[in-house]
Amino acid sequence: MPQTQNLLPDTRTPVSSNPRPPPGRGGRRILEVVRQLLVRDSASFARGWAGKVLVAAVLIGIPATMVLISLTGGRYGRYAEDSWKALLMLVVLVATYLVSRRLLITVLIGALTVTVVSWVLSPNLADARNGDATVLAHLNHQAGMGMLDGYHAVAVAEVDLNAAQPVQLAGIGADETTLMEVGSMTKAMTGLVIADAVQRGEIRMDAAVSTYLPQLAGSPAGTATMHELVTHTSGYDEFGTATLRRAAWKAPLGRNFLTADSGQLTKEATNQTLSGRGDYAYSTLGSAIAGQAVAAAAHMSYANLMRTRLFEPLGMTRTAIETGHALVTGGRSPTGLPVQPWVMSAYAPGAAAVSTAGDLAKLAAALLDGTAPGMAALEPTTATDQSNSRIGNFWQISTWQTGQTITSHGGQTGGYASYLGLDRDRRKAVIVLSDIANDASDLGTRLLAHPK
Repeated sequence: MPQTQNLLPDTRTPVSSNPRPPPGRGGRRILEVVRQLLVRDSASFARGWAGKVLVAAVLIGIPATMVLISLTGGRYGRYAEDSWKALLMLVVLVATYLVSRRLLITVLIGALTVTVVSWVLSPNLADARNGDATVLAHLNHQAGMGMLDGYHAVAVAEVDLNAAQPVQLAGIGADETTLMEVGSMTKAMTGLVIADAVQRGEIRMDAAVSTYLPQLAGSPAGTATMHELVTHTSGYDEFGTATLRRAAWKAPLGRNFLTADSGQLTKEATNQTLSGRGDYAYSTLGSAIAGQAVAAAAHMSYANLMRTRLFEPLGMTRTAIETGHALVTGGRSPTGLPVQPWVMSAYAPGAAAVSTAGDLAKLAAALLDGTAPGMAALEPTTATDQSNSRIGNFWQISTWQTGQTITSHGGQTGGYASYLGLDRDRRKAVIVLSDIANDASDLGTRLLAHPK
């Protein structure tokens, strides 16, 4: 063999014992996706203005869409309950994108963060049980049907004046002395004091509210009668405009927005046009005006009026109006956001009472036996927006499919919920208090709905 042949390169491919085929089309696509994820947007699609606009639209559009979804349904949707998630999403998206400059990774981290935080904050029913075995059995039965999902601490009172033991109390994570905000149940208490003031000759239900609050004179709001205010037919909006503006940014932070003083309340009232006058439309603003009017007629502060005319006569020693400083530690929204106490000023007659299951059982017993002040407040006078319901002085009187006629009022603040229902014919009542701002009336009506 010629010597030159030995100098030729060996073109034979060595045989591998572990052949490794080249990546297929699917593998190449995955590698390309991974590569694109690792490349900053400014070095890829976001180099031009169109890409930058897309990034901004996504970062702003996702939280904005979440807010819009939270506003759908009912009067205000679930804005007060879950708008904090949109705020959290916005903060996470902006912070992550500023660090990573990678849109897809940013969106994934935002979605994961909101999901995990929502799961961690989601309320779970407390373990500790106390109180009457019969009431606890009723609660366990409701828990088995899922009616306690979304609760944490709950206190319940069942009143039956025909029973050997008229009042039975129990709780899960709370007891009959646990103080909680009762929210709009305050309106029902105010209605009793208003009816009592009528009996004392201090006010008239057909009188214009400006009779007792002269600062409203000359405005449409001042022409509304006390009767119209306590039956939600005055045409007042649910809240004043300034209060709604505060709610828009304070609710997502779990902060109290019902902080208007007397001057601000007067301004919100005098801005009312009463365009819906004569029709039923629930109004916390109107309730606050009615409560302040009766307090003015009695020459007392609203808090002192309620204490001397209702709480002390019924022995409700733990019940008070939460003004000036907090009386509770704060509850949570249905989605678990910690919420500060609702310490109020001029809006107090609409939602500022705090109470216990034990004290509310005293109120219920007095209402059932007719010894509470202002019993006329429970008499229905006006139609509502429900065909089976009428209203007295804030108290709702409804006819149920069970054949029962139930007189009731519920309530919610940012972090608490309440319900008090009376079956006056059967001399029975149910009270529910919760440290989560869920709809306690659902549980209360189930506990009260028994066949005759």
